[in-house]
Amino acid sequence: MRVMKESAALLYSGGVDSTLAACVLARDFGQVHLNTFTRFGFLATEFPAAHAARLRRRFPATRFEHNLIPAGKFYAEVESHGAGRALLKHGLLVLNSCGHCKVSLHWRNLVFCLQRGIKYAADGAVTGAEDFAEQNPRILMPALREFYGEFGVTLLHPVYREGLSTEAELCGLGITENPRVKMTARDMQVVCTQQILFAMMMRLILLRVPFSEYERRARAYLGEKLAHLSRLTRDYVERPGEDTRLARLLA
Repeated sequence: MRVMKESAALLYSGGVDSTLAACVLARDFGQVHLNTFTRFGFLATEFPAAHAARLRRRFPATRFEHNLIPAGKFYAEVESHGAGRALLKHGLLVLNSCGHCKVSLHWRNLVFCLQRGIKYAADGAVTGAEDFAEQNPRILMPALREFYGEFGVTLLHPVYREGLSTEAELCGLGITENPRVKMTARDMQVVCTQQILFAMMMRLILLRVPFSEYERRARAYLGEKLAHLSRLTRDYVERPGEDTRLARLLA
């Protein structure tokens, strides 16, 4: 009989990647927190509830808790911190809305773990999505694992495997009824209105430098953001109950 770990906190958009990640976690964890984050610019945040209900039916032995968690203040902190200096030093990378967003959501997820004593976190990172910093092993993936690890939490990437078709796997598990879901009406995930800004930034940067140089620059820029968040989180952990910056963001 397999021993189940207690719980994991998953960044949950409701898309096929994060939903398959939830399926994988259900094999090893007695409880999976499906954390859907809300902020200005996100639409259809009610969509993930549809797949959450299907997960409960498919894996009745695992407790799936679907949480809607405001993260707007966290995003604003990430985007605004040192913005003037960053513009002079990093140029167009200050328009990296997707990088700011995923850093802030991982930060909020870490804080969720710390508040509840959860030792495992997870995301729906997949191969082939290297434009997005949090799914690129040469930009943010190692740094994010270190960020969680600094506070005693292990970050998992349950569906980060070469050759894996998350759509086909999810259909095979009976969560979806069609092996083609992405970019269709069946794609029940949160919609971000700011991806156009990220696409414009990528086009402008890649007109000037190769992708490997973008990776190097993005790693440096977002690494500075994570270092700031690490300081704020450490201050929050070391001074519980006091008026720290992170405590004010949570208020």
